[in-house]
Amino acid sequence: MPSSHLHRSYRTSSRRNLNAHFSASTETHFGSEKQDCRENIILNRADELPEFPKWRTLEKEDKAFLDPLFKEMQPQMSELTFTNLYVWNEAELVQLSRLDETVLLQRKRIRDGKNLLLPPLTRQPILTVLEDMKKGDTENYFRTLLYFTDSEEVKQLGARYRVEPDRDDWDYVYFSSDLSDLLGDKYHSKRNFITRCLSNYKCEYKKIDAHVVSECLQLQTQWCNLRKCYSDSGLEAENRATKTIFDNYEYLGVFGGSIYVEGKLEAFTLAEPLNNDTAVIHFEKANPEITGLYQLINQRFCQNALRTFRYVNREQDLGILGLRKAKLSYYPHHMVQKYVATIN
Repeated sequence: MPSSHLHRSYRTSSRRNLNAHFSASTETHFGSEKQDCRENIILNRADELPEFPKWRTLEKEDKAFLDPLFKEMQPQMSELTFTNLYVWNEAELVQLSRLDETVLLQRKRIRDGKNLLLPPLTRQPILTVLEDMKKGDTENYFRTLLYFTDSEEVKQLGARYRVEPDRDDWDYVYFSSDLSDLLGDKYHSKRNFITRCLSNYKCEYKKIDAHVVSECLQLQTQWCNLRKCYSDSGLEAENRATKTIFDNYEYLGVFGGSIYVEGKLEAFTLAEPLNNDTAVIHFEKANPEITGLYQLINQRFCQNALRTFRYVNREQDLGILGLRKAKLSYYPHHMVQKYVATIN
């Protein structure tokens, strides 16, 4: 059989399998009434993905087909939401490809410039996907790092690849009730900070809506000027990501809370569902000159917006000692342990 015919046959089979995968995902995500219209949009978007080993850059319109795949996957790691991928895309380039019924995502990490293959969006075992990628690597592209969390996959991959824990990127996950109630001696200092803030200032919690977004952006600018973001590539990347999330607040489907101090917005936080029982907090900012304000926005947001979630993922510490100390001081229930497998 001519090679061109083989390629067409594989491509047709690949598209049929991928579309079947999306059909199941969208039915679960959107329900039968809205399914037909949304599914056509999603399948058309998915059909435009280049076949591995070719890639293309993540685009805003990819949300429509990635969201139901994330919904079906029920991820644990904070990176696996469209919001996270999109708002950081300028600093940490995200690219997409497809391999049969699998959607592939790779990301260039800002802190070390490494390209990481994120957990494939698929029902296939990870080792099967990796072997298929090697077979399809006609352009000798396959020189990368795989980023993953599953302990069983650690065992499987450890026999064939060099697997190392990536402690600086482990996510901190807390009971929502712990952050809301702050009960017991271990949270005594947190309650003291909040009491001090409320004793010294008139503070009011407000849900973030379209009317509040502009004030949040003003606070972000003030915070960045104070921290001299322009002289720190990491802070400047975070600044752009924060502005991107606010510029697309309704489109991305995130939600947030704010604290007004003496009538002025002085703190905000932003989150979205990560899986059925976990919310992930993407950004949290407060005026550092107001003692106890960070503790207050953390508690009030959990009390008002996160009660329906069992867990709260507050992302990683990036190896920053002060941030690690702060996150540990809230006593996480568990860590989402991430690993990097070197694939040669």
